[in-house]
Amino acid sequence: MRLPVTLLAIVLGLALSACDNAAGGTSDDLGGKPESVGKEGKADQWNWTNDPNRFQVAFEYKYDTLKAFTDGRAAQIPWPSDYWATYQDSINVRYKDNGTLSPAEKYDQAFNGWTPDGALNPVDLGAACKDGVVKLEDAHKQYYAKLGKAAKWQHENKGHGDAMNGVDDDGDGKTDECSGSEYDGIETWWGLCHAWTPAAILEPEPLKPVTVNGVTFSVSDIKALLISVYEGTSAYMLGGRCNEKELKRDAQGRLTQDECRDTNAGAFYVVITNMLGKDKRAFAEDRTAGYQVWNQPVLGYRIVKEETVAEAKAVELLKQPGKPYATTFNSPNAVAWRYVKMDVDYISESSATEDEALTPTISYYTRTDHYELIVELDKDAKVVGGEWINYSQDTHPDFLWLPVRSGSGGNPYISLAKVRELVTLSRKEEQPTTDVNVREFGGSQDIPIPDNDTNGIARTLTVTDDLTISSLKVKVEIEHTYVGDLRVVLSKGDVRVVLHDKVGGGTDNLNETYTVHELDGASAKGEWTLAVVDTAAQDEGKLKNWTLVIGSGAPTSLPTTRAYQSTGSALSIPDAKPAGVTSKIAVSDAGVVRSLKLTVDITHPYIGDLNVTLKHGGQSKIVHAREGGSADDLKKTFDVPDFAGAALKGDWELNVSDNDKLDKGKLNAWSFEATID
Repeated sequence: MRLPVTLLAIVLGLALSACDNAAGGTSDDLGGKPESVGKEGKADQWNWTNDPNRFQVAFEYKYDTLKAFTDGRAAQIPWPSDYWATYQDSINVRYKDNGTLSPAEKYDQAFNGWTPDGALNPVDLGAACKDGVVKLEDAHKQYYAKLGKAAKWQHENKGHGDAMNGVDDDGDGKTDECSGSEYDGIETWWGLCHAWTPAAILEPEPLKPVTVNGVTFSVSDIKALLISVYEGTSAYMLGGRCNEKELKRDAQGRLTQDECRDTNAGAFYVVITNMLGKDKRAFAEDRTAGYQVWNQPVLGYRIVKEETVAEAKAVELLKQPGKPYATTFNSPNAVAWRYVKMDVDYISESSATEDEALTPTISYYTRTDHYELIVELDKDAKVVGGEWINYSQDTHPDFLWLPVRSGSGGNPYISLAKVRELVTLSRKEEQPTTDVNVREFGGSQDIPIPDNDTNGIARTLTVTDDLTISSLKVKVEIEHTYVGDLRVVLSKGDVRVVLHDKVGGGTDNLNETYTVHELDGASAKGEWTLAVVDTAAQDEGKLKNWTLVIGSGAPTSLPTTRAYQSTGSALSIPDAKPAGVTSKIAVSDAGVVRSLKLTVDITHPYIGDLNVTLKHGGQSKIVHAREGGSADDLKKTFDVPDFAGAALKGDWELNVSDNDKLDKGKLNAWSFEATID
């Protein structure tokens, strides 16, 4: 789904129980310091800021169709996380103990060439608050002076740097003042909730700790780094932020400040029944109508009660008995009304010390809001607006938003590509055994995937051998410019396994190997089908390869697998110079390579210009040789069997060269995973 120009690229600065202090933005900004907004005379029939079309999703508006969706739940469950409070120094907090590095420090150690000083520790703001002022000891000053690039940026821009920099940051005439709830303007509810919410919706949850370049990243560490790269998120927004600390109401209890009357109740009904009822897709909300911004992923809903009400009953419920609805509520197209009562489930934060995968116990982190509303219908029985009633006037969401991809505005010293590799390693299933007999079936395809077509494509292969399955992997390679549109399902007989379900947002291409256990012990003989559906308009793709890797026979022990990633910043690729640019990973571990996978992340507008070569111990292998024509970016994993039998220890080098003029690019990151004896 290539995004149209109406996409609101939001540098988010808000929070859930944590709103960041990002400056600037617009009245449609999802956070930041409150600012004035223009008055629009908001009607009960939604205006342009509340129009569900702002989500850029093909919504159904017919009420009789929507009311059939009496409940809904996201297929991809958003994961809980800490909100990484600003006053605790964001993701540079040592959340376990002073002896355990913060997520940002670990990243600097693994990828930015930073060496920690074990004698220096960060400050505790509460302990440093003396006589109403934050006072640092010399050792604390040395700690912050010696931070690595990522941790220093986080501390100064998203952490509690303002509370100790000797500057009057909030303009109140006091420098580095402190109290129990505010530190030189930093409020204790600020944090990274606005970044956690889209990351939790769009990215898979890390499952276990991983060690890369000698540094062990826990689940909470990886989540923190994922959140940091979603500090800037591209999203569609419905409604606007209420910046008023004191809400004002009329005699009937309805809010009188236009900006605080979002979200329109009818628009909310359309969004939630379509997104979660029809499409099973999570979205984000600011739960509260007031000044503080509480962002949460919306997980599901249930319609508790629904009934047709006459105009007289509708105005009575809105405490305006006897008055005409259309003129009283400025909704000229409303000719019919429905009363709806619903429960809405959202995901709450966790603590960083809950350092494990949390979606298996998601019910513990699920909270529920209760809403009552009047839904307005026009002459065609389509939803055109609505009103919150009773307690919902105080508790309705301020605005809704649909994140689509990580944008700009996050920590410039933390690479999305490197963090995603940590997630991939964290989710990789450990195999304690391997199989004596491994067979592959399938292979190359070149099948166009119809755009926005529920029928999609289905490719069937037949296995004639009667093998008892002891392990099963499915390799899938799909060219596509927005993998968040795709749903991929494997089936054999009555067994159906969803491999990929509309996750990954705007990432290009799906090149994955999935481990499947649902058919363990079954016979491999028979027909296998891979179905691929593109669920949204604009982007098109092809199924390039799908392969079954079936293991059978007595197991033996599995060799060790080690992972290594490049360090440092992205490298510019010189234009039209065959010498190119070279990045090195030095490996000190011993062992003999049995197999190797290479992953590259290269930004370039014409990958047909590129040669990519892996070198080690006098050997070299070209893995990409000016293929792909005018396609954008090379983000791919290659199987490289050529280094089997080589010693693991030593320097591994990746060379990327641009062999034609005009187009320029960068080597963002690369990594390799070696199975060794």
